[in-house]
Amino acid sequence: MKKADQEDIDYWIAQNTRILRKRAENINSDWYQQEDLPVHSAYAGAAMDYADLGRARFLNGEPPERFRAEFSAAGKCMLKCFKMAYDVTDPDYVGDKPKPPKAPSAGYGQVNWSAVMETNAIDGFNYALMGADFETARELAYWYQDSKDGKKMDAVVNLYTYAYKYALLNELQKGQLLLEKTLQEYAEKPPKTGGDMHYFTLSMTLYGILKRDEALFNEGLALQLAFYKKSHIPAEDLWGTAEEFICDYAVALSNLALDAGLRVTVEHDLLPKGLLIGGLNKPQKEG
Repeated sequence: MKKADQEDIDYWIAQNTRILRKRAENINSDWYQQEDLPVHSAYAGAAMDYADLGRARFLNGEPPERFRAEFSAAGKCMLKCFKMAYDVTDPDYVGDKPKPPKAPSAGYGQVNWSAVMETNAIDGFNYALMGADFETARELAYWYQDSKDGKKMDAVVNLYTYAYKYALLNELQKGQLLLEKTLQEYAEKPPKTGGDMHYFTLSMTLYGILKRDEALFNEGLALQLAFYKKSHIPAEDLWGTAEEFICDYAVALSNLALDAGLRVTVEHDLLPKGLLIGGLNKPQKEG
C-alpha cells in the first residue's frame, strides 16, 4: 500500500490544530452571534476536525493514547451536538428553539436539526469507537433519535443507525430485527448504487456482530473494505486526505466486534492493526 507522505501528514496535523483552535476561539467569543450562526453546528464541525487530526496522528506513528484522544474528542463533540438538541439539562440546550418557519436555516441560539441526522450519529459512533471510547459511544447511542423536525434519511440509513444504537446499548434482538428488514430487501433486490452497496455491506457487518456470527461479520467487513477502496479512494473528496488510508467504518465496527468477543480475521491496508483494540485475535468471550 502507498504510504502517506510525511509532508502531507505534517500539513494535516498543523491545519486541523489551527482550525480547532479557531473554532474554540469563535465558540468562546461572540462570533457566532455576530454572524447569526448556530453554535450547535460548530460541534459537528469540530468532531470532523478532531477525527482528521486523529487519523493524521496515527499515520504519523504517534502512540495510541495520543491518536485515540483525538478520536475520543471527536466522539465527545458529536455527543455535545446531540445533547444540545435533546438533553434539557445541558447548559447549552437549544432543542426547544427551532428556526422560524420562513427562515432558510437556523441562526444564533437555535437548534440545527441537520447536525443530529443519522449520518452524524454514525460518524460519532465511529469516532468514539476508533478512540476506544465505548462510554462516549454508548452515551451518544442513548441520545440518538429521529430529529424533531420530522425529517428522516432513507430507510436503509435510518435502520442501520438504530441498529448501531442498539448494538452499543446491548439491545441485540432489536438491532437484529431492524437489519433483517434491510438484508431481506437487498436479497430480493440486490444493491446496484454506491449508496445501497455501502449500507448493504455495513448492515451485513453489523448484523454479524449483533448475531455474534463471526463468519458473517468478517464477510461483511471484507465487502465493506473492498467497496470503500473501489468507490471512495478515487473520490475527489477523499483524495489527498488521511481518509485515503483508513476506512473509519471498518475500524469502528472491528473494535465493536472485538469488544463483543469476535475475532477479526480480515486483513486489509485500510484496516490498520494499530487502530484496533486488543489486536486481531482477541479470544472470544464465554457465553
